Parts: sequence; structure tokens; C-alpha cells
Amino acid sequence: MGSLTLPLQIKYNPLQLPRASWVKFFISPLNLAAFYNTLMSETSTTASSPVSETPIKFIAPLEENVEDFFLGLVTEAIRLSVSDIFFTPADSRCDISIRRLGIVEQIRSLTAEEGARLVNFVKTKADLDITMHFQPQDGRLSVTLDDGGSYDLRIATLQTLFGESLALRVLDPRRMMLGLEELGFHPTNFRRLLSMLGKPGGLILVAGPTGTGKTTTLYSMLRYLHTGTRKIHTLEDPIEYALNGVHQSQINIRRGLDYPELLRGVLRQSPDVIMVGEVRDSVTADILIRAANTGQLVLATSHAGSTSEAIEALLTFGVKSQFLASALLGIVSQRLLRPLCPACKIAIDDEADRHSKIYLPKGCPACRNTGYNGRVAVGEVMLITPTIRSMIHNSSPVSPIRQAALADGMIDLRSDAQDKLDKGLTSVDEILRTVPGETV
Repeated sequence: MGSLTLPLQIKYNPLQLPRASWVKFFISPLNLAAFYNTLMSETSTTASSPVSETPIKFIAPLEENVEDFFLGLVTEAIRLSVSDIFFTPADSRCDISIRRLGIVEQIRSLTAEEGARLVNFVKTKADLDITMHFQPQDGRLSVTLDDGGSYDLRIATLQTLFGESLALRVLDPRRMMLGLEELGFHPTNFRRLLSMLGKPGGLILVAGPTGTGKTTTLYSMLRYLHTGTRKIHTLEDPIEYALNGVHQSQINIRRGLDYPELLRGVLRQSPDVIMVGEVRDSVTADILIRAANTGQLVLATSHAGSTSEAIEALLTFGVKSQFLASALLGIVSQRLLRPLCPACKIAIDDEADRHSKIYLPKGCPACRNTGYNGRVAVGEVMLITPTIRSMIHNSSPVSPIRQAALADGMIDLRSDAQDKLDKGLTSVDEILRTVPGETV
């Protein structure tokens, strides 16, 4: 039998887990033994080569044609639902990596000369200055594939120790066509989200670190609100996807069009709904709060780690607590989990509850030997109840605010993750990798 490299990494440490919760997240040695026995018996007759997480099949040799190489790379990236492509210069080479389902994988190494040719080709196609190496540049290019599909790539350059690094964000419109019901929110959170979106005015924040699906959630909200009876404006940096019937404006710092300047202009356009890509400064925060308090429904994002921390983040911008309390409708905080591949996931008995199972990844051709397929949101939705509104008005610390939200029935990140674990949708390892432990 060939050697078998498990995509699952066993790194469980009970000390990382809160004592009174997530009991099922501890897997005993007996469970692990059962898992390995099951896995080995099922693969003993079929496994003939090591399992590899590298999914790229074929890319034309760079020495033949840079354009063919690049189109082959992008074609494979789109086929595999890759979100980012990275060109990273090293001492005597250039590494090519992809981010797929939130995980970065190196797929190819080029010589330093080949890497420089590839970087210059991409910069030329994106209308960037190929003579400018030491200043960051941002650009965009469109790629048409053999199947006729057209995709945009967002390009960002940065000078590093060994040369110019490129990050290419693949803007796949299929990701933005999800309805709210397709995002994967817990039923309680979903009902709360619809309740907030049904209000005529106020502020809704979507919080989470970079790469947690905030933009996808915002676009799904906009599609839900876009019924033809509201005038909707967005301020984005950059505009990632065109939405028919929505007035979209892009930030352009070089021309003096920053968030505050554009936001003032948008407010003169009599909007019903305003979406702001990110609250970056005190001026933007102040204008947003004033707009939400004067009747507009305002959607915005925050890089805060939780719903309660998003309140603290706005207050640090100097927003007056009484204005924030009256404007805020609710806050969504989210992460993205990789669901287990339904074709190959492994079930083992849960020692804590013999009547239930725990599911673990295995790997098969359907999931390209990773054990996972797709992304699903895990989140929490804090509704601003009269009690919480009073606490914000009185500048209460965020911890008591969070406790009040939980007492009011908020399903937090860990509870939503536990629910998905109980349903066999994801694994312990994936939750520990993605969902924070103790949250303020």
C-alpha cells in the first residue's frame, strides 16, 4: 500500500478550550484510533499514491509563452474557485501560491528571471507602470477564457526584500450571486438579519477579519434590498462587482475622492440605502452615524473580531455614545468554515455522546484530496434591544454588553459552529482553525 498523508492535522489541546463549553471538541485517543482504523481499511485497496493538497493539473511552460502560462494559471484558479494568486520573489526564484478555501498552497516555483517576466507581463496588462518598482501600485485587468467567461483580477504590487511581489484577487461574480439564505447562517441569526433589513433607517455593521466573507454578505444584503422601490448607493474601494440598478462609486485617493468626500456627495443624492465598504476614519464614522440617525439605512463593515468589539471600534473613532446608541440596529460578526466533503467524510463515535457521531476529513477526487469542499458562514447577530441601547448610551464596557446580548438569545460564533459540527457539516480541526475561543 502506498503511503498516506492525512490532510487532517491533529493539534487538539484541551487547555485551548473553555472548560464549560465545546465538550464535544475533545477527541479521545480511542476515537482517533477508531478513525485511523476505519480510514486505513477503506483506503487499503485503493490508495496507490500519496494524497496531495496541490490541485493544479497543468500549466503551459513559461519559457514557451508568458501569456499562455498566465492564462493557464488563471483558468485553473477559476476552475478551482481560488480567491487569490500570489507571486512571491525569493533569493533566486519566484514562488507561485494560491489561496483556496482560505488555505494558502504553493503550486510552482520559477526562476527569478521568469518571475520578473511574469510580473512585468501582468503589470503591463493591468496598465501599471513597469518602471515603478518601489511604490505600491493597484490595478485591474479582465481575462476572457476559452469557455467565453470573462473575469476580473484585482492587482496589487509591493516591493519586498528580493523583488516585487504581486497579489491577484480573482473576482468571480458567482460568489456575489448568493442569496441571504445561501450564506449558511443559523436560523435564529437569519431571522434577526431579516428583521434588521426590514427597518427603514439605522446602521447595520458586518464585522470580522479580512477574508471572512464580509463583502459577500454585504452584496447579498444589497440584492435582498434591491426590489426597485429604494434608491441604493455604494462607496467601495474598489468596486468588485457591478450591481444592476445600484449607484456604485469608487474611492480614488489620487483624485481626492476619499470616503468622507464621496459620502457627502452621496447624501445629496437622496439615497434610501447607503453601503460603505469600510469605516476607516473618524470623519466617515461621524457622517455614517448622522446619516443613520436621519432616516437612511446604512450598511458598513468593520475589522473588529466580534459584535461587541465592533461597538468599541466605533467609539474609538470618537463617535458619541448617545448618537451610536440611537443609530445602531444590529451587528453581524462572521467567519468562514470549510464544509466537509460529503463524498468522503469519515464518521466516528463521539465518546461524550454514544448516540452521536463526529465527522472528520479524508480526501477524495471530488474534493481534490483536501477533505473539504466550499465555504459556509458561521456567525453571530446582535440585535440592539432597548437594554443594549441603554448600555451603549451610558458607555458601558463591551463585556457586559455581550453578556446582555447572549442573555437576549444571541447565537454566538461558537454556538453556531457547534451546531454545524453536530450536523456533520464540518470538523473539529476546522473550527479550531477558524473560530476564536474566548470572545469579548
